[in-house]
Amino acid sequence: MAIHLEGPSLLLNSYDFTDAFGGCGMLMDKTWNCPKYTTVKHVANWIGIAAKEAGGRLANVVLNFHGEPGRVLVGEATPGKMMHTGTYIKETFHVIDNDNAGVLFPLRQFKIGTLWFHSCDLAGRTIGKTFCRQVAMTAGCNVVAAEQEQQEWWNFVNAVFMPKGSIDDYEGPVYIWDKHGNQQPFDPNGGSWK
Repeated sequence: MAIHLEGPSLLLNSYDFTDAFGGCGMLMDKTWNCPKYTTVKHVANWIGIAAKEAGGRLANVVLNFHGEPGRVLVGEATPGKMMHTGTYIKETFHVIDNDNAGVLFPLRQFKIGTLWFHSCDLAGRTIGKTFCRQVAMTAGCNVVAAEQEQQEWWNFVNAVFMPKGSIDDYEGPVYIWDKHGNQQPFDPNGGSWK
């Protein structure tokens, strides 16, 4: 099933979810595939640009990035590296988290309805719910996130079967925070949202 999101809408898609066909197969009114070096400032600026181009209003913004409780991994800060000793040094990431969510404050000047995080585990544990609450109050909009690992169809399956303006259903418990930070359980799956 799919969740239909009314427009004007924006999808920012992780570099890690793009393929030879140019994306994850999900499309909004405006869809941008983010480069590998993306930072939280880029994300905030791109949302602002899309909102300006849409007359100052975006009904829905989808951030399709890897996540973990309380952190959205938006870009690679340093690449992973295999040392000559056989030890692998893991990559590090640019993230959106409680330490830098304030960068989203300028989004308050626009009318943004809902920010949909299509990210694994983001609302998991207390730290994840605190992060989502902070983003909702900082950006002045609703925030939707799940607390479990998310799964998507293969890109080409999304491209063929996912109507424009739709995202894949969420797995596990999902929550919505209003712009005042109030949280409640939320079941958007199979619905249509303004």
